[in-house]
Amino acid sequence: MFEMSRLADYFVIVGYDNDKEKTAGNVSGQPICGKIVQRFPEKDWPDTPFIEGIEWFCQPLGWNLSYEKQEPKFFISVLTDIDANKHYCACLSFHETLAITQTRSVDDEDETIANNSRAGPPVSTAVEPITHHSIMYAPKCLVLISRLDCADTFKNCLGTIYTVYIENLPYAMENLIGNILGCIQVPPAGGPQVRFSIGAGDKQSLQPPQSSSLPITGNGVNFLFKQLGIKNVLILLCAVMTENKILFHSKCYWHLTDSCRALVALMYPFRYTHVYIPILPAPLTEVLSTPTPFIMGIHSSLQTEITDLLDVIVVDLDGGLVTIPDALTPPVPIFPSPLWEQTQELLGMILFPNLAQADLAFPNNERPTATLAKTEAQIDKELRAIFMRLFAQLLQGYRSCLTIIRIHPKTVITFHKAGFLGARDLIESEFLFRVLDSMFFTTFVNERGPPWRASDAWDELYSSMNELLKSEAQNKNLILTHIQELGRILYENEASNAHVTYAQKVLRPPEGAFQRIHQPAFPRISSDKVELIIQDGIRKNGQSQRFHVTRNQHRIIPMGPRLPEALDVRPTTVHNSARRLEVLRTCVSYIFENRIADARKLLPAVMRTLKDRDARLILCRELFGYVHGNKAVLDHQQFDLVVRFMNKALQNSSGVDEYTVAAALLPMSTIFCRKLSMGVVQFAYTEIQDHVIWKNLQFWESTFFQDVQAQIKSLYLLQRRQNENNKEANCVLDEVPLEEPTALEITAEQLRKSPAIEEEKKAELAKSEESTLYSQAIHFANRMVSLLIPLDVNVDAASKPKLAFRLEENQSVSNSIMGSHSLSEHSDEGFEENDALEIGVTVGKTISRFIDCVCTEGGVTSEHIRNLHDMVPGVVHMHIESLEPVYQEAKRHPHVQKPKIQTPCLLPGEELATDHLRCFLMPDGREDDTQCLIPAEGALFLTNYRIVFKGSPCDPLFCEQTIVRAFPIASLLKEKKISMLYLAHLDQTLPEGLQLRSSCFQLLKIAFDTEVTLEQIEALRKTLSKARHPFDEFEYFAFQSYGTMLQGVVPLKTKEKYSTLKGFAKKTLLRTAKKAGFKQKVQTKRKLVPEYELGGGGGSADALETHSMDDELEDGDEFEIQQSEAATQRLLTSKDIERMRERSYVRDWKRLGFDADAQRGFRISNANASYATCRTYPAIIVAPVQCSDTAMTHLGRYFKGQRIPLPTWRHANGSLLIRGAQPNSKSVIGMIKNTTGANTISHHDVTHYPEQDKYFMALINTMPKLTPLDQYTGLNLSMSSLLGHGAVGDDHQSLTPELMRKQRTNLNVPDCSKSSAAGGKGGTMKGNASNTSAHAFRKMRLYALGEKSQAKSNLNGDFCADFIPVDYPDIRQSRSAFKKLMRACMPSHNANDADGQSFAKMVEQSDWLQQVSTLLQLSGAVVDLIDLQESSVMLSLEDGSDVTAQLSAIAQLCLDPYYRTLDGFRVLIEKEWLAFGHRFAHRSNLKPSHASTNIAFAPTFLQFLDVVYQLQRQFPMAFEFNDFYLRFLAYHVVSCRFRTFLFDCELERYDSGIASMEDKRGSMSAKHLFGGGVANGSDDECNVYPLDIRSPRTPTLNRIGHSIFDYIERQHNKSPIFYNFLYSSDKDVVLRPQNSVAALDLWTFYTNEELAQGPPYDLEVTNVDDEIDLSEIKGKRMVISAGYDNIEKCNPNAYVCLLSEVKQAETERGYLPQKWQQVWNNLVVPAVEPMSRKTSLNSMLVHTQQLKRSTLEIIIKGRLAGYQDKFFHPHRFEKHPYTTPTNCNHCTKLLWGPVGYRCMDCGNSYHEKCTELSMKNCTKYKAIDGTVGPSNVNMSQGDTASIASSAATTARTSSHHFYNQFSSNVAENRTHEGHLYKRGALLKGWKQRWFVLDSIKHQLRYYDTADDTAPKGIIELAEVQSVSAAQPAQIGTKGVDDKGFFDLKTSKRTYNFYAMNANLAQEWTEKLQACLQ
Repeated sequence: MFEMSRLADYFVIVGYDNDKEKTAGNVSGQPICGKIVQRFPEKDWPDTPFIEGIEWFCQPLGWNLSYEKQEPKFFISVLTDIDANKHYCACLSFHETLAITQTRSVDDEDETIANNSRAGPPVSTAVEPITHHSIMYAPKCLVLISRLDCADTFKNCLGTIYTVYIENLPYAMENLIGNILGCIQVPPAGGPQVRFSIGAGDKQSLQPPQSSSLPITGNGVNFLFKQLGIKNVLILLCAVMTENKILFHSKCYWHLTDSCRALVALMYPFRYTHVYIPILPAPLTEVLSTPTPFIMGIHSSLQTEITDLLDVIVVDLDGGLVTIPDALTPPVPIFPSPLWEQTQELLGMILFPNLAQADLAFPNNERPTATLAKTEAQIDKELRAIFMRLFAQLLQGYRSCLTIIRIHPKTVITFHKAGFLGARDLIESEFLFRVLDSMFFTTFVNERGPPWRASDAWDELYSSMNELLKSEAQNKNLILTHIQELGRILYENEASNAHVTYAQKVLRPPEGAFQRIHQPAFPRISSDKVELIIQDGIRKNGQSQRFHVTRNQHRIIPMGPRLPEALDVRPTTVHNSARRLEVLRTCVSYIFENRIADARKLLPAVMRTLKDRDARLILCRELFGYVHGNKAVLDHQQFDLVVRFMNKALQNSSGVDEYTVAAALLPMSTIFCRKLSMGVVQFAYTEIQDHVIWKNLQFWESTFFQDVQAQIKSLYLLQRRQNENNKEANCVLDEVPLEEPTALEITAEQLRKSPAIEEEKKAELAKSEESTLYSQAIHFANRMVSLLIPLDVNVDAASKPKLAFRLEENQSVSNSIMGSHSLSEHSDEGFEENDALEIGVTVGKTISRFIDCVCTEGGVTSEHIRNLHDMVPGVVHMHIESLEPVYQEAKRHPHVQKPKIQTPCLLPGEELATDHLRCFLMPDGREDDTQCLIPAEGALFLTNYRIVFKGSPCDPLFCEQTIVRAFPIASLLKEKKISMLYLAHLDQTLPEGLQLRSSCFQLLKIAFDTEVTLEQIEALRKTLSKARHPFDEFEYFAFQSYGTMLQGVVPLKTKEKYSTLKGFAKKTLLRTAKKAGFKQKVQTKRKLVPEYELGGGGGSADALETHSMDDELEDGDEFEIQQSEAATQRLLTSKDIERMRERSYVRDWKRLGFDADAQRGFRISNANASYATCRTYPAIIVAPVQCSDTAMTHLGRYFKGQRIPLPTWRHANGSLLIRGAQPNSKSVIGMIKNTTGANTISHHDVTHYPEQDKYFMALINTMPKLTPLDQYTGLNLSMSSLLGHGAVGDDHQSLTPELMRKQRTNLNVPDCSKSSAAGGKGGTMKGNASNTSAHAFRKMRLYALGEKSQAKSNLNGDFCADFIPVDYPDIRQSRSAFKKLMRACMPSHNANDADGQSFAKMVEQSDWLQQVSTLLQLSGAVVDLIDLQESSVMLSLEDGSDVTAQLSAIAQLCLDPYYRTLDGFRVLIEKEWLAFGHRFAHRSNLKPSHASTNIAFAPTFLQFLDVVYQLQRQFPMAFEFNDFYLRFLAYHVVSCRFRTFLFDCELERYDSGIASMEDKRGSMSAKHLFGGGVANGSDDECNVYPLDIRSPRTPTLNRIGHSIFDYIERQHNKSPIFYNFLYSSDKDVVLRPQNSVAALDLWTFYTNEELAQGPPYDLEVTNVDDEIDLSEIKGKRMVISAGYDNIEKCNPNAYVCLLSEVKQAETERGYLPQKWQQVWNNLVVPAVEPMSRKTSLNSMLVHTQQLKRSTLEIIIKGRLAGYQDKFFHPHRFEKHPYTTPTNCNHCTKLLWGPVGYRCMDCGNSYHEKCTELSMKNCTKYKAIDGTVGPSNVNMSQGDTASIASSAATTARTSSHHFYNQFSSNVAENRTHEGHLYKRGALLKGWKQRWFVLDSIKHQLRYYDTADDTAPKGIIELAEVQSVSAAQPAQIGTKGVDDKGFFDLKTSKRTYNFYAMNANLAQEWTEKLQACLQ
């Protein structure tokens, strides 16, 4: 029997309040004009207090007066009390007449009415003065308040009362109200139907629902879907489930109430527990800004007042619109993927049943009739059934994750969220993640978690859902059937048949009754009578018999589908026998069997296996299987492997899955341990503390509850066993399950027995459970202490990494152990907070929070909680103390056996600058040959000279090898900090690393070991930066290790001597003053010496733009010092000058005949002895005899940097090679830069000074006179000159046949045809005209090669000189190419990451080889002009120190065999590079002043060495030195081991004292130094110096460093390491190298590596010069690895082996071994007959022409360059698809397909790759002013002067020379071709010709036939003025198209053409116009 409940609790009459109308107001500013007139009963019910504020909800839009009576309205508001119980307020609202008395002014009344009218529809919109309306109508409400949701019954009851009132029926109102409140009792859910009358002759019935938990919706859900649609409702439901704010609005209150009820009903089985107000009154709209979730509804008229809701989802029920704000964060998640789509599909099947067959041609007519019979209520229930199924699927297996933590006295259940998401594989589901965290789910677990309770429809559905889904998978039709069955259950819950059979009778007023005029007011009701009736009814109901209600009895709730037992780590549950899991099991068994070697072999496979989730769980179970007792002591190797596995398992776990693995490993972390020493044991938890999971409080809580459940389960199982053993249990045997019961089953059993258990027993059980919780809390507190306090907690904060207790790894604030500021680091306060005390306090607070959380939820007594809190600090303190000896011992026992540090070999004087740092050498993309050797493990060493890595490979098969990578500190280009480097062999990620890139093509990619701290890394970086950019040059290694010391001076206490020397002190003071801002006074008396601008721009503004800023950056203070010194006249003695004249380059000039004794018009001048003429030139220079020293000094002002063009080499024929800087520009910038003091030259062109002209004339007068024309036909560059003058066969053949093989290609293609266009270097010149000598230019005595920006220079034909502007690779381009080449050779990442580009492709894109090719081409032109044409060449490019030095040195190397010897090459470098001031320090970024700048490395000298390497490859017998010599130089140019390349010019070497020392050494006889057998070495080795070695101005350094050439000389005397055994000195020939890119090789210096000993260029380190032990080489097979071994040492050539054999034989016989040079020089060369080769004239022609074409091209291009801006323009390319095959205008290959480029101007077609290589000049612009010279110019008469003076003829003459100079068998360019009819001149008729339009030659040619090669005629497009359509004419053929005629008008005549049709004519016209534009 069950208690009945009242139908209604209160009846309230609410009316309009006249008294409050004036005063009261609420926050909205609207008056509260409602008041409770009467309420019944007047006293509150004890179980249901009266709800205040009911008057607001009766009129949601406010109590507004109306001019008209409104119809009565009924709606239900829902109120929620403080206990979250809902109260339904059924309101019937009607209007009563209200008499208005004039109490206010008209204005006030008007304002009030206006305010009221805005509130909503009930108020009339007409606002008139109130004086016109003495009668108005006020609302009145009859309200029933009930806890039951019986809307229809309330409506009937209130309607009956209203009808009795309005019709004045003879029923007492008191009776009606009293009956409703006291007499009508409603049975609970599942009870029978109730039939009743309220006493007005009515008959009513009420049917309670069958289930109390199922919501009642009527047809509200169906209505919601109709209004909003399927997707909107689904998104709305997702929003509600994820606790978002929802606001409905509608004009109908009933819709609001129904929709809110329907939305909440869709959540079933969840209950909505947040704010729920379906109808929100207007005065309470501020509630919408509450931060908590809600579901509310408002009237649509209020919508405009609510605009600032940024986080509320607004639903327009009337318009069917759901608005989700863009600012909503986080956004609304949706159901997991398959359920989302399935739900939409099922909803469509119910709502639109005909949709499936709507498109059928013959639909089944029976199906629709069945569905049409459904009522809206039935559809409503089927829609709800779909959502019930949805949540049953979504929550499948939830009962497996219920965690029982208490059974007595009250069941407490929690939910293992992480386990559920992990087992369901829904970790990524944002929707489910948020649902599990919601309040709904907590309520759901509390209500549905207990296993013993009454079940409802959803429980039944949940338990059978799996079977339903299986059957539906086999038969899709069952889905609809199951939905309908479930819908039927829901439908029957709300309505029964009895309700239908009973005929209800309800009173209702007649229509229009509300408009009665003289209707009296609602009567006042006697409260006493009502109270009596209520009491009487209660008394009767209390005596009457109770209803017997059929309700669901308590039972065990079925488990439903079970989830896999992911949390159980017992070995018995393992059933997976996959191969990879077997490997895991085997490895673990090997570990515990102490077979460590076997276990390590399986280690990589196990590490890969642990990436799988199942494998991680099986690892936990396997480890658990080896646990016996509370401690498992392992040895060190076992411990290391177990810890690695544990770390790997935790590392690979992601998301919530980590909970499972961490919970499984938690107990083992305190079991596995190792003994470090006596009494010191290290547990596994100290090695796995770094994982973020330990800092997640949710993890600890869920793991704690899991353990508590297991303990409580074992508690009750123990009791059960005791009962069974003692036979005390009264249980039936059948009830005992065969297998161990689950915790839920035990709980269900206890709950079932609970009523029968005595209270004492219950109390005992409750106490046992509480003790279990308490003991587990103590256990977990200890575990948390173990895992949260780091092992190094006692270490001083300054000596360990910051924040050992890393809280920054917490993923979210909510899940972290403590707030983000609890352990924040205050570095600015001078101390660290992460000391032991601070960490202990923080961990203690964390554990206290944990204890509070779990113990409060588990019901632990307050006394026990207090004990726990008191215990925690002591446990923390004890643990911290116990960790100190563990940490100290663990440091002595590294957890991984690391290899022994191998110290690198050091040079003499080289010292370690820092301690070694243990690290790994990482792969960087170069491991083609050394994949097995890298990564390597070792250490990084920083010395005062090098950065060295030395270690051994990580690969166990190669770990016995030694790996060395090193490079000099001075060559460091870029240092970059990198992080997160992954080591595959360890499967470990190292956090810190460095990437160091060197200019000697070396890369160190380092990953530091975890033992290396951040402070050590930063200290290394700072030391490295300081060593890279020292205070001055003398801190470089060159001056710290080598050099000559004063006799009798011991080389000790370097720093003391260094700091007390007078000279050095003076320089230091000067520098310090400059740094402080003091400036030395500059002497300005010598006006003739202008201020020197080393970085001054030259030429025009165009030239200035081509220079990068960093290229010209100079150090300011250094410049000022040098400026002042330059301005000060240096005092030189005659002895000094005499010594200067003994310098190597001066001796070389004497060899060449430049001294006055040779009588060749030159003298060796001392004009620059004090470096006053030019700071960057040598002290001794060559000058013409005709020019005095004073004139030479004056000349400096006209050239950039005062670098006067000076002769540097002289040919036997008298031709000169002159080098200098470009002339100063006449631009405004040039005038400003060249103003010196009062000597202003702003009105004069500096290029026309007479001093210059005189100087150039003096130079030209020393050159050979022009050869008469008739002797060699005057055409030295023609074919005849090449054969007739000096072109004897042997002289022009390559020294090796190899190049001839390479060049057996199309010999008529110019060499530079493959040159890149990066910077305009090279180009393709094609032509097919004849090669007659009549088309060559007359030769000049001097050719000046300069920049295009120099305009026409100051040379002209009157001097018999010509200026040739050339393209060359400038500094900016070479820097760019160098960077790209380094990226290709040292990619720093794997090859597959380089955007799919191959190494060869990246080398090609770098343009490095193209630039080398250009240098070869330009220097080849210089060689040809000097050697063949006997003309002199002047190089004046840039400032004369970079490209000028390259070209000058290469040309001399080709022309003069002396420079190809070891001695000669030294002289060449000392002359062209050192003496003439190439800025080595600046270009190599070695200037100390560059430390704070960003000057890029410039590879000028490296490019020169690369060119020499190419010459060596092409002429292997021409050079005395070998490739190693060049690589040695390239390495040490940037190494700073030698002093040679440390300064920018000779002046700096002089000021530093080095030059004077070298001069003094040079003045000593060579015999004294090297001859006579006294010493075979340099002065540096022998310490031979005179006593007065230092001048007063020289900084008295005790070390002056080595010269690289002295070092090479000494090493050369010892061994033939630098010698080329193929050298043939008797071949006195000029080298003419091939310059095409195809003939070039990539220098091995860039790519080769020797990891065995490092770079082989520090000979003392690598021992390359040791004697070879032939016994080891002979008779023994050697394995030589490319990239590892030094091949030259391991596999020496035959010459080295033979020399070693001779030496060994001499030693064995007791002779003193001879020097290798003596043995080599004593060899008798056998007489060999010279090989004669009969060369045909044709082959000689072809070969020589091939060599000379590039020279001609440079000259002709240069001559045209002066005019190219007038008629040459760059192409404008656009992408163009070629649907028909076309030939590329560059490479002539087929161009067909979607990817091609066409010039928009000239119409040329190119491949994408050919656009950069094509001619830069577009032939669109050809004609100049329309003035064109005669068509047939006599080419043989054209000379340079005429070309220079006549621009009009150039357009034709130059182009003819340009093309006719060459022949080509490549197919000629044909832009367009086809047949046209052409009308002859005068009276001739029309003839068909084959026309070819050539856009390259800018011609329209026509032939008799398409096969002809000789054109019938040529029309120059330069002469064409227009192309236009023409009038038709008679041409003598049939079918003439009138639109096929067009005219071509030239300056001479008009050509008439006819095409076959209009389309062809249009095409020809367009093509021609395109070429003309």
